[in-house]
Amino acid sequence: MKSIICLLLLAAATASAQTPTVDQETLARRLAAERKAAELAAQAAAVVSEEIPFEKILAAPGDLDLNERFARQQINRGDLRGAATTLERVLILAPGRDRTRLLYAAVLYRLDALQDAERELRIVLARPVPADVSAEAAAYLKLVEGRKRKTHFDARVSVGYGWDDNRNSASDTNTNLFFGTPVLLNPDSRRQDDTNVTFSGALGISRDFGGARPQKAFANIGYYRGEQTRINSLDLQAYSVSGGFALRWRGFEFTPTAGFDHVLLSQSTYLRDVWEGLRVSRRVRPRAELFAEFRHEDQGFVRTRLAPLAEDRTGGQYDLSVGANWVASPLDRFSVTAGHRRKYARAVAQAYRRESLGGEYTRLLGRGAFFVAGLTGQFDRYDRPDVSLSTMGREDDAIIGQVLFGAPLSLFWKPLAGFTGTLGVERFQQFSNLVNYEYTNTRLTAMATYKWGI
Repeated sequence: MKSIICLLLLAAATASAQTPTVDQETLARRLAAERKAAELAAQAAAVVSEEIPFEKILAAPGDLDLNERFARQQINRGDLRGAATTLERVLILAPGRDRTRLLYAAVLYRLDALQDAERELRIVLARPVPADVSAEAAAYLKLVEGRKRKTHFDARVSVGYGWDDNRNSASDTNTNLFFGTPVLLNPDSRRQDDTNVTFSGALGISRDFGGARPQKAFANIGYYRGEQTRINSLDLQAYSVSGGFALRWRGFEFTPTAGFDHVLLSQSTYLRDVWEGLRVSRRVRPRAELFAEFRHEDQGFVRTRLAPLAEDRTGGQYDLSVGANWVASPLDRFSVTAGHRRKYARAVAQAYRRESLGGEYTRLLGRGAFFVAGLTGQFDRYDRPDVSLSTMGREDDAIIGQVLFGAPLSLFWKPLAGFTGTLGVERFQQFSNLVNYEYTNTRLTAMATYKWGI
C-alpha cells in the first residue's frame, strides 16, 4: 500500500504541474500592454446610437461633433489610421478642442507614432485644461517616454492564498486498481481538501534595437513557492531563468526562447527541465493574429523519498500549438488554441500523447479591472499499460474551466496604488478508464501583485 500512496503523490504533483491554469503574471503583463494601447481610446470611443455613413461626413465636413463621433466609430472598427486622419481634420478646424487632441494623441500612440503623440500631449499639458484631461495626458506622456526608452527593467512580486477541495488528486471512487483488483483506499489516501499560501517574484530586462526590422532581446528570472497547510508533501518551489529575442520579417514575428526550470517537491529536487521554443505570429487583420508555437523540453525527474518512482518519467517532451487571437473591440479579446503533446519517458507506461483544444475570453472592465473566462479540453492516450495497475491502456479525458477577475486594489483603498488583486475559480474534472485517475478538483485563489518598471 505504501507504493500506491507514493504513486498518488507523484500523480498529484505531476497533475498540478500539467494542469493548465490562468498564468496571472503573464496575464497581467499582456493586459497591461493592451490596456496601455486601448484604454483612453476605448473611454473616448463611446458607443454611438447609430452607424454614421461616410457620405454623411462628406455632406457636413464642418460638423466637428459628427466628425469626432465618426472617428470613435473608426477606432471601434480598428481603423486607427482613418481615425487619425479624421481627428487631424477636426483639430485643423478647432485647435482648442483639448479632449479631441488627447484622443488624437492616444491614436498616434497606438500607431507607434511616438514623436507625434508626444508633441500633441505637450500641447495639451501647456494649456489650462480640466484636471482629468491633464492627468490623462500626463499618464500618456509617461507611457510615450517609456516606449521611447530602449532598455526596460521590470519586477513583480505576488502573494496569494488558495484552497483545493481535492489537493491530493484522489480518485472519486475511493478505490485504486492493484494488478487489476480494486483496492479500497485508506483514509489518509482519500480525497483531502487543503489551503496554501503562495509567493512568486520575477525580474525582467528587455532591449529594443529598432531598425527596419525591429528586434527585441529579453531575459527573465523567476521564483515560485507554494506552502500547503496540511499536505506538506506537496509543498512546491520552482526557480526559472529564460531569455530570447523577437524579430519581425515580412509581416511575421519570430520569437525563439530558451530556459531552465528547477522544481522542488517537499524541499527535495524533483525536476530539472531544460527547454527551448519558437513562436511565430502574423497579424492578418488590424485586430486578428494567427500564431504557432513549438517547445521542446528535456525533463530530468529525480527520485525522492516521497516519489521513489519519479525517474520513470524522465525523458523528452514536445509541444506544438496553433491558434488565433481576435480583438473584437477595444475592450473584448478572444483566443482559441489547439495543441499536440508528445511525452517520452524512461518507463514506457509513463509516455503519452495529448490533444487539446481551448478558448479564452478577456474583457477589460474599465479603470484597470478585467475579467477572464477559459475552457480547455485535453485528451491523453498512454503508450503502454502499467501492469501493476491494470492490463488496460490508460486513457484520460479532462475538462478545465476557469474564471478570473482582477482590478487595481487602489479602487478599494488608495494607499494600495500599484497593487493588482485577482480572484480566481478553477474546476478540473478528469475521466479515465482506470479508476485511479478519475477525479475532480475545485480550486479557489486570491492574489495580490505589485509591479514596477522603467
